[in-house]
Amino acid sequence: MTPDLPRDLGGVPLASVLPALRAIEPGARACWVYDLDAIRGRARRMQAAFVPLSVRVAQALKANSLPDLLAAARAEGLAAEAGSLGELKLAEAIGFRAADRNLNGNGRTPEEADWAARRGVHSVNADHLDELELLETAAAAAGTTVRVALRVNPAIEIGGHPYVATGGDDAKFGVSPREALAAWEGRARWPHLRLDGLHLHVGSQIQTDEPLRRCVEFAFELAAAAAARGARLGLVNLGGGFGVDYEGRAEFPLETYGRWLAGRAAGSALEWVVEPGRWLTAPVGVLLAEVLAVKRREDRRFVVLAAGMNDLLRPALYRARHRILPLAERPGERTAATVVGPVCESADVFERDAVLPPLAPGDVCAILDAGAYGAAMSSNYNGRGRLAELVAEGGRLTRVREGEGADALLARRTADVLDVG
Repeated sequence: MTPDLPRDLGGVPLASVLPALRAIEPGARACWVYDLDAIRGRARRMQAAFVPLSVRVAQALKANSLPDLLAAARAEGLAAEAGSLGELKLAEAIGFRAADRNLNGNGRTPEEADWAARRGVHSVNADHLDELELLETAAAAAGTTVRVALRVNPAIEIGGHPYVATGGDDAKFGVSPREALAAWEGRARWPHLRLDGLHLHVGSQIQTDEPLRRCVEFAFELAAAAAARGARLGLVNLGGGFGVDYEGRAEFPLETYGRWLAGRAAGSALEWVVEPGRWLTAPVGVLLAEVLAVKRREDRRFVVLAAGMNDLLRPALYRARHRILPLAERPGERTAATVVGPVCESADVFERDAVLPPLAPGDVCAILDAGAYGAAMSSNYNGRGRLAELVAEGGRLTRVREGEGADALLARRTADVLDVG
């Protein structure tokens, strides 16, 4: 087993995963595999980090919505954060109670508002003021009250790739502090809404807790300003953003941040929520892929994997880097290689300067920390079926989502003639 590569996931040897899958999917050359033991441990660790402050931890479904992972997190006491009607329904189906469902999103639909009002949620994080009218109408029709937190853009920059920064002044998310204060002060306009919350989320993949501490201080300042206007807040949702080190060298200082928050919020009457996604699921997932070819052009070596950008989009979209390691190391010098997929796009590159031992067709590589924004963002681009997803727990390997063959690409074909008047 090569250095830094886990010997097994959930007690299952990585080298046995693809051969076991091929017994029921003979053509499988790549797959996702997740460690359920690890997701349980990370869920417990996330909750323990904020003791003695009582913080509601709601897992962001967008990072990984595999039902088996969600069920494991729910069993450890986590809530769910949904960003769409589909994720709301999924959370309910997995067993998350109404009080354990949060709803996010910056483009609320009437169907989502109606579902939240009738089926129930802990709270809705409203992205703009017109959304309050939509939620009020839905709640009035349902005869219920919906708790709402206003998403405020704090203009806090986090650095890193702009696509994962959501709290800067030019981001599409949230209202200004001035607008939020006016809405809280005038909340009697929406009698079916409990408008007493603040939602902040400055971005994803944050490596230090400094931006999050600034976010907390901003929350206290805004809550004090609201109280001065006679509109005391009861809820602060700090969003997520807890990053992981894809190089495997360091960790986000979760416990340090948790202790700081617990001390800073001691004595406050506010209810606190966090919504982690990547931190919970990225380290528990691996993308396994067979080597299809090794090509040399002049002095450059290209390693072509059976997985491509349609499977793991992050490197192409964010220029993200994942550690790529062979399951078994052949003897010979480790040299630079460009690791690519088989998709007909120049952007289908996982890493341009991976230092790898000699590889040959049929070898298997593991792409590490692939449990977040991997399968959840995969597609059928290039006519490629999405990969099977497997879970490992206590030495047992289970296929929980089958891979898509060529026939699956035709399954949605219809011939429904529509009346256009």
